[in-house]
Amino acid sequence: MQLFAYNPIGQPDELLVWVGIVEAYPPPPVTFEIFGNPVSAELLLPGFEPLGDEVCDARGKPLNHRALFRLQWPETNERFHITVCVANLKTTLSSRRPPVRLPAKATESFNLLLSSCYYQPNDKSRALAGFIRAIKPLPDFTYLAGDQVYLDLPSQQNLPDNKKRLAQALGKKYYANWFSTSLGQPGLAHVLSHGPVLCVPDDHEFWNNFPLPQVQLGNTHGDQDRANWQELAQRLFERYQMSPAQANGFFRQDIEPLSMLFLDGRTRRDAVGEQMFSDATHAAIEQWMQDLIARKKNNQAAVGLLSSGQALLIEEPGRWARKLADMEMPNYKDFSLLTRALTTLFEYEIPVIYITGDVHWGRIVEGANQKGKKLLYEVIASPSRLIDTVFSDQKNELENAWRTIFGDAKPFPRHPDTPCDLAGIKMGNLNLVTMHQQQGDHVALLRFHAIAGGLEFSVDYICTDPDEKKRRTHSSTQGPFKLLGF
Repeated sequence: MQLFAYNPIGQPDELLVWVGIVEAYPPPPVTFEIFGNPVSAELLLPGFEPLGDEVCDARGKPLNHRALFRLQWPETNERFHITVCVANLKTTLSSRRPPVRLPAKATESFNLLLSSCYYQPNDKSRALAGFIRAIKPLPDFTYLAGDQVYLDLPSQQNLPDNKKRLAQALGKKYYANWFSTSLGQPGLAHVLSHGPVLCVPDDHEFWNNFPLPQVQLGNTHGDQDRANWQELAQRLFERYQMSPAQANGFFRQDIEPLSMLFLDGRTRRDAVGEQMFSDATHAAIEQWMQDLIARKKNNQAAVGLLSSGQALLIEEPGRWARKLADMEMPNYKDFSLLTRALTTLFEYEIPVIYITGDVHWGRIVEGANQKGKKLLYEVIASPSRLIDTVFSDQKNELENAWRTIFGDAKPFPRHPDTPCDLAGIKMGNLNLVTMHQQQGDHVALLRFHAIAGGLEFSVDYICTDPDEKKRRTHSSTQGPFKLLGF
């Protein structure tokens, strides 16, 4: 039997604990301790349910389960530990109650960890979790912005057509990442155990460019094969990653003056470019915008933070690129709903921070209106562990060998270059300027303070490459950046 637990985000001021138990039927009773003392916990409906990997015993009974429990916050504003006990097994996670408002400048910052695109097979010589555990100051909120698993990789894998065996094959990838501590291997367990944690999906929670078929993925060619894969991947995402607070396709958390809205633009996405967000998400975007405007009209500071699984400031892929590579948000009609909301906020001079991953490079873009007021920052951090790309990797390494001869080698030859040309991108009549470009494997820590009329934030880009010299060279702090929404 193996045990893992973490603290996913809940409804505002709700403390949830996800408990996963594998290789046991039925799941044994679970108890909890905080500060070494037993605490009560409410088992949320439907109780323990199978993880969705179709792993069963000889009687056909499911062996791998998860459940969600609701606990009471302890009387502390500091980070605390929760011990989860099942039979003779124990696991420990930590959490910290989200504040009502951002801390003032003279105090400790509110810290949001931004990470995305984690390919576990390439987390070998120095585990990502070790770098994240060493981050100072400690994150108060862990945000995994998509591609926590790569169900479609390696591309040459021979996934079964049989639905049950396909569920088992896909489930192994989640098992490797979530139960990595008990397996004694790199994975996401130590990252997830530092809560609260919010996971937003992107395409590789299903397959590349989901829901469109992909030439290199045989299991996406037929309608029924795609339907089977989608159903199984959706169930695995819901059982492992999704909190009930995200069930409608979004998550909202306000920490004054910051109003944060996180969007799922993948699981309800169609294949023709009509809609990527649910109707409930459309309404949530409108409500988020109206609430920020109401704060401004009431002479209160208002700053928005928005996120989805893809970049905001990116060109719209053409006819073939959107089929063969990836459909970006501008390919979808309801992207205009998002841009209209942002444009309206900019007209009220309400600033917004947009954060995401996905693109395998990092950057900070600043947007200012015609008066020079800073109204937009896009912060991207991707990847935490880069995927393998057959043929392309070998080509890039060969080209870099030639550059080495002439003293012009790239430090990260397999990573794509960060685009620096923003001329073709428009967002609410803002003047866009690239403030920072980041390459290589990395994560980012956003540190927030409240100031008069708004907030100030800095971004620590933390290189997670195994090479110590590269980590020193390519880690940096950007900012502070001031946003005034009063």
